[in-house]
Amino acid sequence: MPLPTNFSEFEHLQDLVRKEHNKNVRAWFSRQADDDISTPKGGLKHACLIKDDDSASMTQMRLWLFEVTVGRMQAIQRPVYAIPEQEVQTNWKYKPQVTLYFLEPYNSEAHGNGESRAEAEISFRLVTETSESMTRVKAEKLARDIKNQLAKPVFEWGKGWYKCTYLDTERGYDLRLFVKSKAEGERVVKQILKIQNHPFERDNFQFIDHDRSYPANPGTHRVYGQTRKKYTKRPRVDVKFKYAQLKIQGLPNAINLVATGGTRLRSVIEQV
Repeated sequence: MPLPTNFSEFEHLQDLVRKEHNKNVRAWFSRQADDDISTPKGGLKHACLIKDDDSASMTQMRLWLFEVTVGRMQAIQRPVYAIPEQEVQTNWKYKPQVTLYFLEPYNSEAHGNGESRAEAEISFRLVTETSESMTRVKAEKLARDIKNQLAKPVFEWGKGWYKCTYLDTERGYDLRLFVKSKAEGERVVKQILKIQNHPFERDNFQFIDHDRSYPANPGTHRVYGQTRKKYTKRPRVDVKFKYAQLKIQGLPNAINLVATGGTRLRSVIEQV
């Protein structure tokens, strides 16, 4: 069947985008009425909704605001399990996993030119739980425990070029950290164990000493016609706790347990 007379490709595309996008926006902001900007969420909903007379650039801005800035895109991503099951010969398969995220504080002098901030992740398994046994009540208790140990005050630790590990398969730990010193490695491990009130077993801790050095400023190289800074291996920086998630086999999205200020996560159990 031929296209109708005076058919507009732009109008056709924008109409389909608007209908699908606005359906998702209204589902996301289900408690906010249309055309009500008297509250922050109401104003955000109105800004996200694509209007019939929007230009292409305005449509793209509303899409970006909703999917990226508000955070829907992150919320619908499937979780990735950070501890490879094949690397640890345990019965951890499909056990719920807690992942703690840490980020280097922003510094205008160090990051003002677009330089990325250092990150860190620490994960452990809830070996006494399964997808069936884990409940909202248990997740809320876990969130409170993490908040008490890592967010009141916000826990900060120093990354470095020494590696330490802590392996306790009976309790769900296979921690592998790059730290500034042995003492710092022990301090971080003990703080993580406090979340579940688990004891620190020295036989499970290993610190790998070495004489190698990793330059803080590795220099520059040419990439795609521009001079860019080389990747810094094992940077010596401090990172602070940002948020924690619970990943359960069978759930398409992670459960947001705890989040500190400035973290864009939806439906967080404990917001700090």
